[in-house]
Amino acid sequence: MDSLLIGPATRKQVVVASTCALLVLLALTLAGQHARETLPAVAPFMPMCALTVFTTSGIAAFLLGARFTVTQQPMLGALGGAYAFTAITVALQLLMFPGVFTRTGLFGAGPHSAAWMWVFWHAGFPLLVMVAALVRDHLPGRPVTLRSIDRWTWALIGLPTMLAAALGILVIQANLAAPFYAAPDVDALPGGRLGFVICALDVLAIVVVLIKGRLLTVLDLWVTIALLASFADASLNLLTAAPFTLGWYVARVFSMLAPGTLVCLLVWEVTVLYRELSVAHASLLRTSTRDALTRVYNRSYFNEQFRKEFDRATRNGQPLSLVMVDVDKFKDYNDAFGHLRGDACLGAIAKALAGVARRSSDFVARYGGEEFVLVLPDTKSDEASAIAEQARLAVMHLGLHSPSEAGQVTVSAGCATNEYNTPGTPDALVQAADAALYEAKRTGRNRVRSIAPPQ
Repeated sequence: MDSLLIGPATRKQVVVASTCALLVLLALTLAGQHARETLPAVAPFMPMCALTVFTTSGIAAFLLGARFTVTQQPMLGALGGAYAFTAITVALQLLMFPGVFTRTGLFGAGPHSAAWMWVFWHAGFPLLVMVAALVRDHLPGRPVTLRSIDRWTWALIGLPTMLAAALGILVIQANLAAPFYAAPDVDALPGGRLGFVICALDVLAIVVVLIKGRLLTVLDLWVTIALLASFADASLNLLTAAPFTLGWYVARVFSMLAPGTLVCLLVWEVTVLYRELSVAHASLLRTSTRDALTRVYNRSYFNEQFRKEFDRATRNGQPLSLVMVDVDKFKDYNDAFGHLRGDACLGAIAKALAGVARRSSDFVARYGGEEFVLVLPDTKSDEASAIAEQARLAVMHLGLHSPSEAGQVTVSAGCATNEYNTPGTPDALVQAADAALYEAKRTGRNRVRSIAPPQ
């Protein structure tokens, strides 16, 4: 089954994505004009944002990896790797950040370790997205098997995860110097030349996605939005490195938007697929309970539902009536006109019987061959006989020509009712209705007979 993510984008989806892109650019422009404006310090804001990015990136990586194993579209797997890389690097940055868990950061982090993890996070994401765009079309090599899918999942998602962990070890072991030019203090976030490099990588990734995908799929649209959010994040950090400024706050909001966009898209896809699955399941249930020829309920549905109706009637102290209907001398009709005409005849009769069962609780089922049953909850014996007579007349009004003595297709019907004050069983009621039908056929056919079920 193809993923909706790689399906063609509708005009509405293009409009929504374009609106989001404009809003990102507008927010970047407005925030950029006042980026250095100092706002009240909210100490938990940074760790909260980092935790949000870690969580949403992890979810995105898992869902994209799962979709890759189903669709075998390498772009989905590679994007999963990009978000797995993001999840690990942002987690390491949070753990190494001075003052969050310890004064100097965990794992023996140096004063610049968190800043370097920020660089790897923001540079690695657009690089890995470019890789995803370049391998978007097909898996190379021999036909895909479950084992090869596992290998590709490891390569596309496992390797970026290992790379992120390796970069974390490198940062701690090497005790790298500050990665930024003109940074005002050791805790400052990026500025200077590396910031320009990261912005350039985001722009280049957007260009690669545009060239390779031309915004034709839903995934192309929202990956572009994610890259645009990453670009806005890096741009605002170029404008100000000071914590708790307007630019600093908005940049962290954009950092959450980059993975959050894909998570929302993936959740939307799961919702759509679940809705389609529910519709397909409901359709399958309807099909499985209907007789393929006559479109009324089949014998299996009758066997199950009739017992439920019987138990409900007994529990509520209500009568339950059963009418068995048989087409008179149907073998002669088949012999004279052929089985195709015979099938059409049964379909017309089923439709006529269904027109008699007007209440929502009533139903008609094909019992077998040319036999049908009408289940009539909360219906007394005289009422059931009247409905059975209506059914007989409805078939006669069809005016179907027959080689029988009557000159047209007729039916015989047998009625039985389990009264609310008369204990009985479902099988006894069926046997009573069948006996009444036999009596109607024995006494000349094209008539209705009633009989009481045995006590």
